[in-house]
Amino acid sequence: MSAPRRARALTTVDALTETLRRRILDGDLQPGTPLREEALSGEYDVARHSLRSALRTLQGEGIVQIEPNRGARVKSLSPEDVRGLSDLRMALELEGARMALERGGGSLPASVHRRAERLAELCRGNRPSWGAVAEAHEALHHEIVLAADSPRLASAHEQAGAELRLFVLQLPPSWTLERIADDHLELVRRLEQVGAEVLRPHIAESTRALLSA
Repeated sequence: MSAPRRARALTTVDALTETLRRRILDGDLQPGTPLREEALSGEYDVARHSLRSALRTLQGEGIVQIEPNRGARVKSLSPEDVRGLSDLRMALELEGARMALERGGGSLPASVHRRAERLAELCRGNRPSWGAVAEAHEALHHEIVLAADSPRLASAHEQAGAELRLFVLQLPPSWTLERIADDHLELVRRLEQVGAEVLRPHIAESTRALLSA
């Protein structure tokens, strides 16, 4: 009988990475905010090499940008980033929705409906943070892909999750919380009524809004 596996201990770099990730995706650190080594290493009482490792990890996730001689900052999605993310979402989410609807005989699983309702409840609640809304938005779209029951498709979509949350954080003020709630409840209804193609105009509309802003 094999020995039980032990959970990997959380390192200083792991904890710092998670803290900075959460602050960025909660909207506490806005896109474009400089991430100054001296200030952050002092704030968290960590060595600079640990901070640099954490920032490199977040750079790999697409939410931090590191430039030679200029240091690190929270990534602002450029027009090229927005278009590339939109293209990736079109490919992964349309195929995921198509497969999910086929598996469900034209219906999406209850988990997708719950995610849509959770997003709407959050948007209509008592002053939710944009970070929480962005997380719930990403969770809904990922749940649609998960419903396809394709681990590789789900893994590819999960890797874009942090950038997708940045996408929501950078939406212009015209995208109110009420609008986000209504749009996504309607999206789930129309996916079952019309099919996966309704995702195409849904993604394209928010992409155009972000590009114009």
